[in-house]
Amino acid sequence: MLPVIAGIGGVRLSAEEEKIFTRLQPAGYILFSRNIEDAEETRELTDHLRRLTEGPDAPIIAIDQEGGRVVRTAQLGLKLPSAAALAATHSEHIIRQAVHYNARGLHAIGVNTVLAPVLDYGSERTNALGGRCWGSESQQVISYAGVWNRVMQRQGIMTCAKHFPGMGAAQQDPHFSLPCIPGTTDDLLSDQGASTPFMALMPELPSIMAAHVVAQDLDAQRPASLSPRVIQDFLRRQLGFDGVVFTDDLCMGAVARTETPARAAALALSAGCDAPLICHDSTQHLEAAAEAIRSLPRETLFEAERRLERFRLYMPKALPAPRYAEWRQYVEDVRRFCESIPEPQGNIPHSPVQNY
Repeated sequence: MLPVIAGIGGVRLSAEEEKIFTRLQPAGYILFSRNIEDAEETRELTDHLRRLTEGPDAPIIAIDQEGGRVVRTAQLGLKLPSAAALAATHSEHIIRQAVHYNARGLHAIGVNTVLAPVLDYGSERTNALGGRCWGSESQQVISYAGVWNRVMQRQGIMTCAKHFPGMGAAQQDPHFSLPCIPGTTDDLLSDQGASTPFMALMPELPSIMAAHVVAQDLDAQRPASLSPRVIQDFLRRQLGFDGVVFTDDLCMGAVARTETPARAAALALSAGCDAPLICHDSTQHLEAAAEAIRSLPRETLFEAERRLERFRLYMPKALPAPRYAEWRQYVEDVRRFCESIPEPQGNIPHSPVQNY
């Protein structure tokens, strides 16, 4: 198994993708809007990925499906409410409904892991988070995101909290450049600290995504996603997290300006991450990534594989695809539900995250 999550070019695998994925056996894959045009076709794609995987455990098949502007299933008629819109209802019942609809759609297309909830604090900064957060105070984020996380897992979808150690205070969008967050380690864990929602929900989180953000007091030289001080020392040893750590996409400008995806993947694993994400043009990078990863110490790879195998063990088996009439009724139910949840108005800075 290659401890990497790979992106796919289109709605079906190319011959080159099938060949490389079969030989290298990535731990999983991530779907974007470019992969999802028709529900039946998407299910054929995810079933194909499962057939390529050797051994008893299915691959991780992940998706960014937060709601609002980060929804990859819009072409299917599934444009779910954002975290900000759901939080504005102040209703846990409505949040549970939203999760139910979200999970049903993910099961239908064969996805088993959702890269959410966002545990960052909302702000007006240009940092790609506008509309994606559950609130600007820790208790609000912990309460609402906690409901979302627990119900999603009860619905049979694995979750991933992001973006550790918290990037609500960042001024830059990591799709373009590397942001920094200020404050000491104690600040991160204070009542309103950036890492406080992660620490509070950690016992029920199967995975966490490491951000491309410099936490200056922890490591002023490297982003959290590539930093042993942040992942090994702070997240693993100090906070005690032993679940899977994904990285954010290593093709993003915050990392890609200084590192190739292949070298970044090896650095991320050395830092204590388990599943580096190479989301775009993965066939151009996987061979080099595999070579770089093979040079890592055996203990590093063993720990990553141990956590990934445990994560995959708890993933649900793929449910049968819904019948056509069931699917059409479901899409209509989602449409009506979404019409009842207005999105907050405001000037949200554009970010590439909403176009993938």
